[in-house]
Amino acid sequence: MASDIPRLEVKWGPPEVPHWRVEQITDTAGCRLTGGSGASGWGYNQSNLVRCFDDLYALSWRDDLTLCVFRRLSRGTWEAGPVLPPVPQNGNLLIDSHARLHVIGGDRASWHLRFDDPGRLDRFELCRRVSADSRFGAAIDNDDRILVGGGLEQLGWYVLDGADNFACAARGQLRHDRQRGYHFVLFNDGQAHTLCSDDYFLPGDDYPNQQVRLRDPATGVEKTVETPSGIYPVLRVYYYHNPDLLTRPDDWRMTMIGDVADSFRPAPAGDGARGTSDQQDLYLDRQGQVHLLYYENRQRSREVWAGTGQDIANSRLYHAVGPPGGPFEHRCLGAFNGGRLVQTRDGRCHYLLTRGRRSAAESLWYCVGEAGDWGRLSEPVPLDTGGPFWHLFVNAPRFGGHVEDGVDAYWHGPLGGDSNLVRYGQLTAG
Repeated sequence: MASDIPRLEVKWGPPEVPHWRVEQITDTAGCRLTGGSGASGWGYNQSNLVRCFDDLYALSWRDDLTLCVFRRLSRGTWEAGPVLPPVPQNGNLLIDSHARLHVIGGDRASWHLRFDDPGRLDRFELCRRVSADSRFGAAIDNDDRILVGGGLEQLGWYVLDGADNFACAARGQLRHDRQRGYHFVLFNDGQAHTLCSDDYFLPGDDYPNQQVRLRDPATGVEKTVETPSGIYPVLRVYYYHNPDLLTRPDDWRMTMIGDVADSFRPAPAGDGARGTSDQQDLYLDRQGQVHLLYYENRQRSREVWAGTGQDIANSRLYHAVGPPGGPFEHRCLGAFNGGRLVQTRDGRCHYLLTRGRRSAAESLWYCVGEAGDWGRLSEPVPLDTGGPFWHLFVNAPRFGGHVEDGVDAYWHGPLGGDSNLVRYGQLTAG
């Protein structure tokens, strides 16, 4: 069981205070268009920010309805591209080796959009060739092969080959025992990696329910809807690895990374209280090591989503590192609920750590360490985000992003707050 894996403690060194600059990308992300909920982000496993040398792009999900790409022109100035076709969830930004921007989006990742010219947003082609599944992620390798993977009942995946005008080169499915979703995706040298967690609903009259406010698409009038009684037991985090996807498409191996299932007491014998576990990032460093960030909170909660009834002081963020496929060495990064990892070209590894529940994080923290010395990091220092925020995204190589001397980050306002605000943060060494 993953709960039996030794977790080592990190030794904290002197803090390092970076240069951190924040600017606004847009204030129209969650503008409550007719039919929408006001949300500006969903799918924390997806790529919403990617850099191609001097060109920096951001993707905004506008109010549960449409996607819009932004390009940074200068400090504090971003141009908005065309509003893309309606979608049921967020999408993924990718950059190929010819500096062209791609978006994977649509229902079940069913459309692929490619912009014609580097650095421009006015001309693009949208193709509908193949689909994967819901809660999908995407990545691109050095040979311009795009891997898309997602799913609930199964991991549905496909590969688009840039050498063949991004035609579908392979596709497949891997069935799950129970629904799993929100796949972080990595594709490198033919090896495929995904990181996901439980994503199923357990109905029952002994469990609580929720009241959700929705807007009628026809009239624009808001109404309160009572959801069925039941809970979402997010108890385990799973890492999948296929060492040669295109040659052996069915050779997926699973490793359980996080596990709090022993905290769950299901009805009717129990009260439904349980802890929670969640995946947070998937990264391949320059030395070829795979990094997995995930968190656990073992405090038992009866809420529909356990995290809403837990004290964040009981959360523990873990960093697992090892070769592709494992085994992994796990270390505890402290009382955080989320994190992102970026390695700059000097080899140093930068951690952005979030504290607070998903969709309404309270604070962002920063620490840094040397590659290979995973047990020693600088003491975390806070970074100003302008207030609570929903999800944090970073530019990373698995999206085709160029990372040199700094870290590019993106976030939007919290659920129920100023989710219409999308901000960008640039971090460089102090």
